[in-house]
Order: sequence, then C-alpha cells, then structure tokens
Amino acid sequence: MDEEKYLGYIKYEGPLVEDGLMDARKQAKALIGFDSALRYFIAKRAPDFRNIDFEIPVRVRKGSWEALIPETVAGWVQAGLGVVATAYFTKAAQKMADKDFEDFGITELFRLAIDSIKWFARIGKHMGNVTIREFKNVQFTDGLKQIGITNEDGEVLFVPKHILDLYVSTNPGLLKDMAENIQDGRSFAIGSVQAGDVDEEIVDLKDKYIFCDEDAELEEDVLFPELVHGDYVVLEGEVTRENKTSNSMGFKYNDHILTAYPETGSIVRYKPLLFLKCRLFGTVNRIDETGRIGARRPKLYFSNLEPLEEDRDYSMVFE
Repeated sequence: MDEEKYLGYIKYEGPLVEDGLMDARKQAKALIGFDSALRYFIAKRAPDFRNIDFEIPVRVRKGSWEALIPETVAGWVQAGLGVVATAYFTKAAQKMADKDFEDFGITELFRLAIDSIKWFARIGKHMGNVTIREFKNVQFTDGLKQIGITNEDGEVLFVPKHILDLYVSTNPGLLKDMAENIQDGRSFAIGSVQAGDVDEEIVDLKDKYIFCDEDAELEEDVLFPELVHGDYVVLEGEVTRENKTSNSMGFKYNDHILTAYPETGSIVRYKPLLFLKCRLFGTVNRIDETGRIGARRPKLYFSNLEPLEEDRDYSMVFE
C-alpha cells in the first residue's frame, strides 16, 4: 500500500492475472459485486443511505488484479452529492452516535463496510457454509465484545460482536459475483487497511463452493439423459470440492458439476483427491424435490473413486 493510501481492496492473484489483465466481463462482474457489497453494509449501518445514489471511487492496478478504495472516498461522495450528502450524513451520524459507534464519518463508514465484507469471507470459510445463522457452544472474551464460534472441526474463531450481529442478517449470496471469478490459477482476496496494517482474507478454489453454488445452474432440458435413474455407471471427471456439512463433493463431468455422495462413510477420506482427475464408480439418482424420479440434474452415489494421476500417494484414501 504505497503512494496513495487506501481503506481496503479486493484483488485476484495467481498465474492467470500476473500481468494485471482479466476478461472484461469478469472485471465488470467483480466491480459490480464489490460495489453492491459495499452499499449493502453501508445501508445496514446507515439506512438513510439506502436510496442515495452516490459514487464509489475505485482505482484498479495490476501486479495482480486489484480494485482499491482510496482514503479520499469521503471527498468523492460529498462532491457528488453536495448539500444532499451533508444533510443525510449528518442525520446518519447522529443515529450512529446513539448506537455507540465512535468516530463516525463517511470514511469510517466505508472502512467498516470493507471490514464487514472481509469478515463475511472469514466466517464463511471458517464454518464452511454461509447459510449457518445459529452458533452453538460459543465463547466470549474481551468483556463480551468478542464471540468465539466453533466449526465442525472444533476450531474456534473469535469475531467482534457487532460483526457477528451483521453477519447473521446478511444475504448469503453477498460474495457470489466476486467468487465466481475464482478458478485454478486465480484466487480472490479481500483486505482492510488500518493505520498501515493490512488484514486480508483469501478465498481460493477449494473455498469457492462456500460462496457460490456451482450446482445451481438451471437446465431447460434434462442434463445427461443417458444417465438413467438407478443405473450403475463408471464416469471419468475431476473432483472440484468437498462439503463436509452435506457429506458431498463436486464431480466435474463433461463441463458440468454434479453432486456426488459416498455410499458409506465420510467424504473426508477422499480429501486427497481434490482437484484431481478420477474415475467414479457409482449409481445415478434422479429423485427430485417432490420425491419423484424426474430431476433434471442427476446426483451420483459412489462406491469407489479411482485416481487417474500417479504423482501422489493415495494409499490413505482407500484404507
């Protein structure tokens, strides 16, 4: 963070963006997603801004692909709205003061919004699921200002109380547009800057499924009609992700992500196969939400996964 100072940023890193270039549509999607997330949290903290169309300045620079919010953001917003901004921000400041938010101002409002986006990513990664809204066995520290939430592995993450209060009412799809640009060779990061110190959260390919549903694409026609309900199949594809909560994994077959479940046991034993090409032995399931055979997208229940790459030791997978 040299030269101009910044409140925070989003960025993509990896071999695919080393020269700072990214597909125009992907860039537009990332910036629109960032803009929407900022406005979402700004409106959460100061509802009077919900219907104000103010400008958010972003500087894009390369080295990776970065979009940075400058510390001069307050000047941009005030210049764009003039006396209207003064009236609204003064009113909102009073409301925030009543809720014990200190040092409130336009710049601080943006800083808090960026911090909230970062924490959304951090909590989502920790829990492995952004739809969880109830936390059990919580811990408290720092005079109840920090709340420790426990994931399914027993790991505890301490979160500022005001952040967790925001998180439980946040749209689970907040990072969807930004996360959809993640792929092999391109990770995503959201960072906040305070007094020159950078606090960053990275979302890579293994975390992508947490923030955008790879299985949500809708098909007008039946997908892979040759995969008939109840048939035993042997398919070659790639393991794209694991979800310990649903005990499932993503299996990329002919450019589509199918949800696959082990017939017995935990999905954890297949973790060494993540992002590798494999041969799947299993059964096709086309039971839809009504309990009838008619799902457009098949699910797979597999009895075995056979790695097709020989450069790693997979013995632990088949113990």
